[in-house]
Amino acid sequence: MNFTYVFYQHIMFCHSCGKCHFCNTARPSDITLADFWGWEKTDPNINQDDKGCNLVLVNTPKGREIFEAVKDKLDTIPAELDNCLQPNLQHPSVIHPKRMQFEKDYIKHGFKYVMYRYGDSGWRYIVRKYIRMIKRFLKR
Repeated sequence: MNFTYVFYQHIMFCHSCGKCHFCNTARPSDITLADFWGWEKTDPNINQDDKGCNLVLVNTPKGREIFEAVKDKLDTIPAELDNCLQPNLQHPSVIHPKRMQFEKDYIKHGFKYVMYRYGDSGWRYIVRKYIRMIKRFLKR
């Protein structure tokens, strides 16, 4: 759980993720494969096993030809692009403000240290969690 927590904070992303020029639908590849975020808007019944769905974006005529050659071997449903646009198809990732410090701490102290310092275990996480709880309580 710790690694996942740190990953979803965007604190360990590459610096280039914040400037990626591929974060749009004008892609140079013939086909784009991704997680299908927004499948519920297309058909709420397609992910009943809750294991997720894949998204295939066909970007070129060659991609269309390839997709047509294999689609009878796949379970497919058509979807509107607006219902599939996950954040990284719209804009680059927002890099955590402490990204540089995370990298310095990792280089100096190693993996275990940064997992405890920035992750969801260790005393720092517990203190931050209780501070958030107190702030929510005081806002009532």
